[in-house]
Amino acid sequence: MLAERMKNFSGSKTSGMRNLARKMRSEGINVVNFAAGELDQDTSTSIKDAVREAIEAGRTQYTDTLGIGPLRERIARKVTQKTGVTYTPDEVGFTAGAKQALFNACFVSFQPGDEVIIPAPYWVTFPEQVRLAGAAPVFLETVHNDFQINVDELARLIGPQTRGIILNTPHNPTGVIYPDGVLKKIARLVLKHDMVCLFDECYESLVYTPAAHGNIVKLVPEMKANTILIGSLSKTCCIAGWRAGMVAAPQPILKAMSNLQSHTASNACSLVQYAALVALQPENDAFVSEVLAQLQTQRAIALELIQKIPYLSFVVPTGAFYIYPDVGGLLNRSFHGQRVENVDRLAGMLLEHARIAVVPGSAFGSDRHVRISYAIPAQEIELGLTHLASFVQSLT
Repeated sequence: MLAERMKNFSGSKTSGMRNLARKMRSEGINVVNFAAGELDQDTSTSIKDAVREAIEAGRTQYTDTLGIGPLRERIARKVTQKTGVTYTPDEVGFTAGAKQALFNACFVSFQPGDEVIIPAPYWVTFPEQVRLAGAAPVFLETVHNDFQINVDELARLIGPQTRGIILNTPHNPTGVIYPDGVLKKIARLVLKHDMVCLFDECYESLVYTPAAHGNIVKLVPEMKANTILIGSLSKTCCIAGWRAGMVAAPQPILKAMSNLQSHTASNACSLVQYAALVALQPENDAFVSEVLAQLQTQRAIALELIQKIPYLSFVVPTGAFYIYPDVGGLLNRSFHGQRVENVDRLAGMLLEHARIAVVPGSAFGSDRHVRISYAIPAQEIELGLTHLASFVQSLT
């Protein structure tokens, strides 16, 4: 009964682990949820007030597909200020989360016969969206290079069918940030081969000093014609469930994305659009700074504790809110007679015996890592990593 395209298509493992942990909690089982890809705190009062005002004003009708005019104007100003390159309201849009913007971008940019390069590890949804568009993902391995892109290796992957590349920085799941120099070299390759670059910077505001995030269009202005910028308010404004994504791209691409969305979801929630108007005002920057300061504290706690756990190694994250430790040293050991066969089995055993939820690296294209989110209360971080340490010490 199912379409052929769905035969090898599965749900998101990140959502699956997050939902499983929540289900266990609802049943009274105390689980530390390291699988969450969202912050644990509430959004700002001003953003809440904007939604209330929109409700009271009856702003519940359909809007233009890619957002109300004032919001698109504000997004255009923000992207122009960020990149130093002029973007008009016709070159930006608002979507139901960055995930929708990414899907629309893949669907209008790629087709059967195309290849799209994706650095691995990767966010779980990237290759699936490429496949849904009919194209083939081609993976650029980065584990051997501390999750950084080797530009020479990238150049060797580019072939006659290469249509695009997807870049995510700050990176999910590793927390690394791609240096400006590397982004400039990648940009030159994109321009040389006339590729499409999907540049996902959903975590751009969650960067830890002295690290800095670089925007590829700002670094190489000619990239505007080849780049689809993807952003989000979900993480920085603590409104993940509201679905608040943004896109900036050349006008023909935006038009195609609008046409596609008009036949799928229509516009993003009108109430969230009015909240986004407030979220994008400079007055909200103080709230985002508070979020980053809290994450910095949680990151420090997590790093201090996880470095004491034997057999684990990791690259220190400089952005986002994840640690992506190599757990290869735990594989093929046993816990009370149960063999840790792979990272999926490890994740299951940690949930069952240590009462912590992590996302196995298999979701991100890695067979020896797990993703741990530290965007949870400090006491939960301490409890969860203490349980992880006890589990590791029990392995034989």
